[in-house]
Amino acid sequence: MNLLALLLIFLCGIIIFFYYRITNPPISSNLKFILGLLRFLFFAIVIMLIFNPTLHLSRIKKIAPTSIIMIDSSASMFQSLNSKETKSQSATRWEQDLNTYLDEQDICHETVSFSNGLQQDSTTTDIFLALKELQDDSKYANISDVILISDGLQHNNNSYTLIDELLFPVFPVILGKDVEMIDVSLDEVLVNNPVYLNTETEISCRISGLPDSVTFMLSILDENDRLLEEKLISNNNNERQFYLSFTPSKLGYQKLLAEVQLLDEQEYMLDNNSREFLISVVKNKAQFTLITSSLNWDITFIHRALKKNDRFKTSMLVQRRDGYFQDNEPASPIENLIDTDVLILHNSDTFNFDKATLEAIEKFVSRGGNIFYVGKIDPELSSILPLQTTRFRETVLTTVIPTKITENYQTFLVNRDEGLASFWNALPPVTTYFYERKPNTEIIAQADIVSENPIIAFSSYLQGHVLQWSGYDFFRWKMWEKLDEPWFDTFIINIAQWLLNADISQRFLCSSDKMSYLEGELVEFSAHLFDEKMNLVNGQNIKLKIFKDDSLVTEKFFIEKDNSYKADIDELKTGKYTYSSETTLGKNIFKDDGQILIEILTLEQSTRGLQRAYLQYIASKTNGEMLTSSDDFEEILRVRREPIIIKTSRDIELWKKWYLVVIAILLIATELFIRKKKGLL
Repeated sequence: MNLLALLLIFLCGIIIFFYYRITNPPISSNLKFILGLLRFLFFAIVIMLIFNPTLHLSRIKKIAPTSIIMIDSSASMFQSLNSKETKSQSATRWEQDLNTYLDEQDICHETVSFSNGLQQDSTTTDIFLALKELQDDSKYANISDVILISDGLQHNNNSYTLIDELLFPVFPVILGKDVEMIDVSLDEVLVNNPVYLNTETEISCRISGLPDSVTFMLSILDENDRLLEEKLISNNNNERQFYLSFTPSKLGYQKLLAEVQLLDEQEYMLDNNSREFLISVVKNKAQFTLITSSLNWDITFIHRALKKNDRFKTSMLVQRRDGYFQDNEPASPIENLIDTDVLILHNSDTFNFDKATLEAIEKFVSRGGNIFYVGKIDPELSSILPLQTTRFRETVLTTVIPTKITENYQTFLVNRDEGLASFWNALPPVTTYFYERKPNTEIIAQADIVSENPIIAFSSYLQGHVLQWSGYDFFRWKMWEKLDEPWFDTFIINIAQWLLNADISQRFLCSSDKMSYLEGELVEFSAHLFDEKMNLVNGQNIKLKIFKDDSLVTEKFFIEKDNSYKADIDELKTGKYTYSSETTLGKNIFKDDGQILIEILTLEQSTRGLQRAYLQYIASKTNGEMLTSSDDFEEILRVRREPIIIKTSRDIELWKKWYLVVIAILLIATELFIRKKKGLL
């Protein structure tokens, strides 16, 4: 403190002492001491504030040597080191062993995590920057050595010069024995659609990358990740095709997921271990109810064709004078509709349904039931049919001409070896009515006459669908077929399978094998197109477009391969992309879309294993040693460990301390209060 200030404080103390010694009236010694102390402290604070506003404090500190255990926390440390553990797990084990050893040797030590320097940016690694930041950190004033636990991946190649500035040895740890990891890929999933409810269904999976004599679990999951079936498989014959059976328990279109998982081995990447596929589930024994206003050859041949499929169960009701009969027994159309999947109606004149039956039929189709209607329009059912009557009541004998819309339905492409028009034109003529289409009706075939009367039409009614054949004498097609080519029965069964589908619009699926990729990684797309009977459609042109920020990046056509369509896209830069695919089936256009993410390719993601060369370089440049096992821990003991003396100083600027002024005021106020109390004022 300033000498002048000390002298003034000393003089102030003497004056106060003599002042209270000769004070009159006389006061007690204790009171003299208290008042003198208060006055002395007051003047001492005032003098310090005036003559020496800065107070200098100094401290001498002895700092012991410290070993630092630096642990790599970057993303690459979560990679598998071998089949037994990850790099991170090995690092934890090394840390525990080092802590035990250093405690036994009574060596002071601390643990520090790093990745991109001492910052916790896990996507990159900069070992040299981390070591330099550790040395410059005032928190660690006496570092004797550093034990480096890392896989040696160095992301920044421009920071090598920092190692020349280090003042302590570095002992890199070799985490363990690293091996090339397995990478299994589920390449394809095949299923014969449609599949049947509550019936065991076989799924075929093509898997690549499986090592010899490996055990894995093949699983089927629904879109909510609920496990449907799993199978433990041992691959001993270098097979690639594997089979798994599961039993569908829900009707309709479903998107499922097949997944493969190794049990005794660890993989480098799991993104390609699963693949989506589409199924259409129909009833095991689909119920077809046939109702005819009078027995005829058209409904007879349709009934006979359906009975040839062991997956179909048929019931035929025939109208007589006193109601409807089935197998010569009275039958109720309403009761039969309860379990019906497809209703087939054939009308020669009128059905004479009661009101309850008409309401039941309308409810059936409105809630998703499908109808195959043949013959004359019954006025009481006209609201649900795709065609309507006109003022013409005549009929005409004509051949059938397919329209462009026919190409939309594989069901009507009966003879693949013959042109569509030539096949249908060659069929015997049928008798058709002069009907016309309703709005939103598709005309699949028409009459070969000037008025082009619709003969085959299709439309939707609420949730259901209706296929209508306008006319009669369709049995001639059956009689026309050759004995060795029974196309008519197959044609009727195909129509039945089409109408069994719960939703005939969602038939195109396009997806990438993963949702995220590294920059430069090949992006693989697959597509599947199904017809209305859920059979795979081949020979189609499918275009894929890739967009970024609504701008077209690239487009490519799929290549047909292994019962599906494949397309590969490479050289996509970092960013978020959307894709869309489009194809046509006849005149129908099908589209599907999605999105993928391309992430920046870092050393953390592109490199596996341990970089021993980097670790050896660090050890040699810093006069350290490599640690490969606990037997090497003695190398740490050769490091000189001496404490250092650090003198620290601190300046306190008194004039900035507002509480000193408050104390001075309180001191003089206290003296005045005491004097007032003792009658000394």
